[in-house]
Amino acid sequence: MLIFILLLGLVVGCERPSAENSPSLARVESNLATTAIPPPTPTLANTASATLAPLAVATGTPTPFPTATAFFTGEPVTPCGQHLSLLPQNSVPTITQLAPDPAALAALLAELPEAARPAWEQLIANPGSVGLVAYRVGDEANGIYHNADMQMPLASVVKIVHLVAYAEAVGAGQLDPTSYVTLATLERYYLPGYDLGSHNRAVAELAENGLLLPNPDRLRLEDVPWMMMRHSANAATDYLHMLLGQRVIEETAVTLNLTQQTAPCTFLGQFMAMSNQTRQGSSDRPAIQAYLDNPASYSLEVVQLAEIYVTEASFREAEQMWHQEERRPSPQDQRYFSHALSAHGTPREYAALMARIAQNGLTNAESSFLARRYLEWPMIFPANQERFSNLGYKNGSLPGILNTAYYAYPLGEVTPTVVILFFQDLPGSTYRTWRNSLAHDEFARWLLDNPDSLALLKATLTPIP
Repeated sequence: MLIFILLLGLVVGCERPSAENSPSLARVESNLATTAIPPPTPTLANTASATLAPLAVATGTPTPFPTATAFFTGEPVTPCGQHLSLLPQNSVPTITQLAPDPAALAALLAELPEAARPAWEQLIANPGSVGLVAYRVGDEANGIYHNADMQMPLASVVKIVHLVAYAEAVGAGQLDPTSYVTLATLERYYLPGYDLGSHNRAVAELAENGLLLPNPDRLRLEDVPWMMMRHSANAATDYLHMLLGQRVIEETAVTLNLTQQTAPCTFLGQFMAMSNQTRQGSSDRPAIQAYLDNPASYSLEVVQLAEIYVTEASFREAEQMWHQEERRPSPQDQRYFSHALSAHGTPREYAALMARIAQNGLTNAESSFLARRYLEWPMIFPANQERFSNLGYKNGSLPGILNTAYYAYPLGEVTPTVVILFFQDLPGSTYRTWRNSLAHDEFARWLLDNPDSLALLKATLTPIP
């Protein structure tokens, strides 16, 4: 059974921090009210923003999979893909070959940390599979823009959109962060084996710090986005996703000017769209290909699967048992799905998003404060406190995909630096090695932490026409 869990764990978007061991939770105090109210009820019946006109929407009555099991019999759901496309339209790299100047290369290698070299070597060997944008805000002209406008799989970096949606809802008074969520409710969104243990680690840390209250076990709503950002817990993300609603998540991306963003669907729905108990046959590839041929079917089924898993205990239990017994999807199908159907975005737009958050650019002071509060959790590390006044961070992982998004204010600086580094199509051995060594993260941190690194790297990234 351990082999199965490790295999399925490859689909998660959850990483450990790169510099230190996992710390104890350090709550950041806010000026929020502390009066609890009953827990909010997740729903897929959402209200759309009055300031946004709906775009093309997949319509029609939801239909079940072509299988003897009629898995979905509930009310019509809001499909994924309300304001955003389901599939990327611009995933071809603009830079596929590099010819570094020998002198510039020598200067770079003299400064590059050993731990970051594998990421540099991968960038040189396969530049078309890497997206990189790095600049100091206010000095964008001297920044690095490597495949900056290529739509690439975001993995858990997309959770920044969920974070902003939550922060804006709290700032607008639509959610009470001091309300309670029972652990039993949250675990209805949890599909074991798909998160490398991030959900269980987050719950254990809450309990260790006295933040999980008993009878019944419950936590405050404000700790759910902490689980999502600190541990990259997918169950926490999907709870917020379905609480806020598909329209709100997509509208948030639109208002953040993520024009190249594809629709974020729930992680739970994506994992079951890869493979689930209702699917006949021994291969998942034909069903995944059918989604690509007919995205409208995917837009409905990815939501239906998540909805029935959350609401129907018998389906949820049967689904968990089925995955344990069948050991599906295969690693190859996980990779195929993740590179094609997971949420995509561009390095340039996510760099602008990180800069916007770093400069308190959300709707109001409260929402900006909350977004930074959760993104800046790495500031509990003494090593970061020695170098930065503020450091925001989110990473992501899916099979063959490793991403890092940073903003930071070095001590004494009044403008932030942003670094977005996306890798896709990583060989399996490289992906597995980097999940432990975090070579990609070490490379991003070097760019973030060294004033001369951007100029050194920019001088080497000479594309071949």
